[in-house]
Amino acid sequence: MFCSKSLFIAPRLLLFNVLVLWIGSAAAGPVDKVDYALAPGDLLKFDILDDDKDPIELPIAPDGSIQVPFVGAVPVAGLAVSDARKELVRRYSDHQIFVVPKLALSVAAYRPVYVTGDVRQPGAYDFKPEITVEKAIALAGGQLTATATDDPVLARARMRGELEEIETGIIGAALSFARLTAQLAGRDVIIDEDIPEIARPSVTGPVAASLREVELRILRAGNESFAAQEEVLTANLEDAKDEIALLEELARKVERAVELTHADLERARELQRRGVQTLSEVSNIERQVATEEVRQLQVLSDLSAARRNVGTLKSRLADLMQQRRVGALVDLQTQNTNLATAIAARRAAAEQLALLSSMTAEELANNKEIVLDIKIRRQTDNGLAELPVVATTPVAPGDLIEVRMVGGSAGSTAATLPRNDSASRNDAGVYSAVRPNLASR
Repeated sequence: MFCSKSLFIAPRLLLFNVLVLWIGSAAAGPVDKVDYALAPGDLLKFDILDDDKDPIELPIAPDGSIQVPFVGAVPVAGLAVSDARKELVRRYSDHQIFVVPKLALSVAAYRPVYVTGDVRQPGAYDFKPEITVEKAIALAGGQLTATATDDPVLARARMRGELEEIETGIIGAALSFARLTAQLAGRDVIIDEDIPEIARPSVTGPVAASLREVELRILRAGNESFAAQEEVLTANLEDAKDEIALLEELARKVERAVELTHADLERARELQRRGVQTLSEVSNIERQVATEEVRQLQVLSDLSAARRNVGTLKSRLADLMQQRRVGALVDLQTQNTNLATAIAARRAAAEQLALLSSMTAEELANNKEIVLDIKIRRQTDNGLAELPVVATTPVAPGDLIEVRMVGGSAGSTAATLPRNDSASRNDAGVYSAVRPNLASR
């Protein structure tokens, strides 16, 4: 049983017992920016150096791909940033978009770190290089503490209220995720399959029905707005194409008129040599030829401008579609993170409530010590791994740090996470070391 009952005690002592399951192939280590393998949830910054546009941010979708301008979906999960950039260069070359593509690619934001369990603020936190287990727990507000004067009945009522609030947050995040999924699929309705499977049991009842209706209105309004913008740009594009067709026809006729005028000039000069026409008559035809050539140049200039306009409209239309898709993917990742955070918080709160409901007043008064079991769970090539932990263990993007309270006996010395691998290890396979309470630091 997890002894979160210490929520209502003023602990004199704090003992961190860190459960260690050594998995050599998944040993914790700092993030190497060169060899870091990209994964869904990372956000990349992409820049085409050959144009004057600002860099754009491309989220890595759940399928491991990014949506690249003019190319489409490119899988990058599992690649280092340098290898991903080489793949983009190859794609642009294969599509003959650039002869020698000059591209910049970097990680704008890593996957968040998740801290769950018996901490003050469980949830997802932005990953920063060099972050450690100790710092991650500090970001989450440190381990839970409480005073002996806390009333268990009021605490249980407060915990139930927090659970209801968390449940509403899960419903909202799940339905927002579903709306974005439907938007990416080009639909005006939200189907049950759009809702993440892990959250479907929660999306029931009047609250879910009300929030679903709101999300449906947002979906339809967004689709209508996008369709209106797309319709305007498409109509402008068609008009520009029609203008090009008219200018091309005009250019052909002007070219024919220039040819005929040149022929008239040659005949007039021949007649002048024979003495049939005067010099002034030839000069008039020469001026007519010059006028027709100027007109031809003007038509060709207008035709060139019309073609550039078509290119600009096509680019605007592609940008509109790209921005809508990328924006939806970014929002989808945000809602996915919110959902994972809420589910983790619900699990921790439910465990605390169950523990509080089973505790007697005498247990609350007698328990004076807290033991924390801390685990890191990390997704590796071989599946989910639990890693050895010390206070200075580096955290990697996407790691889940689970903090659990376990009760002990009064009279122990204060302790925290061991600072290095030389910390003492007991027969049960857990590390412990004498250090101040982390929450008070």
